[in-house]
Amino acid sequence: MTRILRNTFLNAAAGFNSAGLVLAVLLGFAFWGAPPSAAEPVRVKYINDGDTVHLVDGRSVRYIGVNAPEIEHSRQTAQPLGFDARALNAELVKGQPVHLEYDIERLDDYGRTLAYVFLPDGSMVNERLLRSGLAFCLLMLPNVKYESRLLAAQRAAMLAERGLWRGWREEGGRYVGNRNSRRFHLASCPEAKRIAPRNRILFSKRWDAFWAGYSPSRECQADFSIPSD
Repeated sequence: MTRILRNTFLNAAAGFNSAGLVLAVLLGFAFWGAPPSAAEPVRVKYINDGDTVHLVDGRSVRYIGVNAPEIEHSRQTAQPLGFDARALNAELVKGQPVHLEYDIERLDDYGRTLAYVFLPDGSMVNERLLRSGLAFCLLMLPNVKYESRLLAAQRAAMLAERGLWRGWREEGGRYVGNRNSRRFHLASCPEAKRIAPRNRILFSKRWDAFWAGYSPSRECQADFSIPSD
């Protein structure tokens, strides 16, 4: 039954009409329950930013599949909504007993643990950040166990114009996505020209690329340059 509800939720969330979106939200709550049985119980000590936390056992955990705006630090000025994303993350997990579920890779290039983080009520923090509009999908092979679920959450936020998606206004352009990396580039970017023809997908708007689950390539565009009034 849980599998049926989950599939129905994902199919509904992928639609554009409001009725489908409402159904998706309701069914999304329906399959929140206990954390996955294979998940590891841990406790969060402090919050780094919107998508990274530090555990009481000393590990740093990077949430799989999401990218939140940066807060201000020695090498980076704060990005729009960066502190909002960290505040929501803190509200959800600080001091809480949470469960980590892993994908194919357990560590990233910086030695951080990669995980999906589940709250005691069974909801996934990665998903809730996307649904709030305070992060966007950052899908990276081979860690795509919950790709459809995370993308559905982002699309719900886009349709509701929450957070990063509020007041979106955009002129047409030319963007090239890479089906392998799930990144999109400006058509004029040298990296775009290196994409094999079989892996190329064209977008006329950044919105369309985000909707398809692609994230911006850092070589030629800023992550959080969100068009608005």
